[in-house]
Amino acid sequence: MQGIRLSYLKKGLISQSGFLILATGTGYAFSYLYLLAMGRLLGPETYGILGALFAIFYSTCLIGQAMMEAIATNIAAVKVKFGEAAAASVFRRLSIRLVLVFLLPALVLIIFARPVASFFHLSYTGPVIMLAIAIFTALLINTVLGLLQGLQKFRQLGITGYLVAQGVKLLAGVIFVWVGWDLMGAMGALVAATAAGTVVGLVLVRKHLAAGTRHGGDLSVNWDHIFLPTLSLAIFLSMPASVDVMLVTHFFGGEEAGVYNAVATLGKVIVFLPMAVSLILLPKATEGHALGLDTKKILLQSFIFTSILSGVVALIYWLFPDVIITFFFGEAYHEGGALVRLYSVAMLLFSLNVVLIHYSLAIRNLWLMLLADLITLVEVVAIVLMHQSLSQVIWILVWGNLLILLVSLPFLVFSKARHDGNGTEG
Repeated sequence: MQGIRLSYLKKGLISQSGFLILATGTGYAFSYLYLLAMGRLLGPETYGILGALFAIFYSTCLIGQAMMEAIATNIAAVKVKFGEAAAASVFRRLSIRLVLVFLLPALVLIIFARPVASFFHLSYTGPVIMLAIAIFTALLINTVLGLLQGLQKFRQLGITGYLVAQGVKLLAGVIFVWVGWDLMGAMGALVAATAAGTVVGLVLVRKHLAAGTRHGGDLSVNWDHIFLPTLSLAIFLSMPASVDVMLVTHFFGGEEAGVYNAVATLGKVIVFLPMAVSLILLPKATEGHALGLDTKKILLQSFIFTSILSGVVALIYWLFPDVIITFFFGEAYHEGGALVRLYSVAMLLFSLNVVLIHYSLAIRNLWLMLLADLITLVEVVAIVLMHQSLSQVIWILVWGNLLILLVSLPFLVFSKARHDGNGTEG
């Protein structure tokens, strides 16, 4: 019986998510090419500032992803009970309230645009205001993506969130900067991308929204089982993607911040390349855990596969650091070659931790996720207190990620899962 159930999970995952996984990989490639193009077109100093602003934007996207999961779960629950029309009606009512909520962070950022610009050594507030608009549209697109995910419209989800949004970001970024808009153009591309994705998503689901009924069922959100764990994941993911770049931009500024941002951009490949593994791991482990099956094999396979993918890239970085950074970013970033090796180690450890934390989310082992968040926050404090050099910042990331790995891996592999009626780990 267990073999039949596992086979069912595998077939369902492949048939429903194949296109989404392909679209996700393509979207990550577009996003990465955007960062590479901006690094070459803007130069180290301006690219450092873009990295800090983009880090704020990316952190918002992580929070938006948590919200997307919460919306998707509730939409799916209403769909099961009352059908797609009722689910669309629920989304219409919910989205009106959320739009008003999304205006708050954008307005706050606009009000405090000058001190934010000063924090990142920026002489004018235009890019910060553009960032505020991008945050609003980013939250909007995550709302639409939550609807698509809840309705299990995976093809439309891939088209909207990855192919269209990330493709527009790359194309608009190159065009806007090339015509001379510089940092404003790079930030404007974020607005164009998220706005275009939102419009396309609404167009693709317009028939469902138009057919929505007045009966929508229960819209209550189980924050304990949905939003809080995913928010915990967002906090964990924010460190190598945003917080370290923002702190380096503030404490170092100028070309050093630009060089660090280039090194961090290269490091993202080590993390993003096996991200599809976690995309597969989460639903497989979640369903298997809900059915009372042993999911350790899924974890070990995902861990080994990630080790191979990330390890190969990290090894290439270790062997040819100077060649790689000058090839992708140019001679202006040559001094960053000395940092690439160490940063690749930090990101290799982090990519392995991503698998472990996603697995913890799947089996509802919340204390490990909270421990990872705590160590992440300690890393932030350590960087604030100790930032004499860029290499010291990276060493903090290395030791923090190593600690998470040493604590999480043995526990998840060797502990016995205890499954209760609510689907949580004991």
